[in-house]
Amino acid sequence: MKDADYHQTPKRGGTVAGTQNGKSILLAENERSVRELLLNILREAGNNVLDAGDGREGPEKSRQFNGTIHLLLTDVEMPNMTGIELATQIQIDRPGVPVLLMSGMESGMLLLNEGWQFLSKPFTSDLLNERIQHLLLQVTPKPRLDGV
Repeated sequence: MKDADYHQTPKRGGTVAGTQNGKSILLAENERSVRELLLNILREAGNNVLDAGDGREGPEKSRQFNGTIHLLLTDVEMPNMTGIELATQIQIDRPGVPVLLMSGMESGMLLLNEGWQFLSKPFTSDLLNERIQHLLLQVTPKPRLDGV
């Protein structure tokens, strides 16, 4: 996926539409340029972003973070651990965390668990922010199982 495949839409009145203001999002994307673009979009929308360069790094970032993770945004196809495996592990550690899977492959090929949604690449920053806002309004993550 190339940077040109993602389209960041202009700001309205100095803010990005769909601002989540202070929600913590765990982002897992193995393509560095795509991850950096997504980091910018998510941070510009007011989110705290924990970024992981592959699926295996995701659970490590989650375990190191003491706050609430409000959403997992992950690519489906990554080295070391797929986005599906990552989402499953995150939900074991942090039940109820909503998941937004993204991929260039067709969504019909995926079996999504409850609370999981799919976003087909490429997408606009507005569409990403709308999906995130929708997921955040649907679910309130439960505390970590380890009590932290």
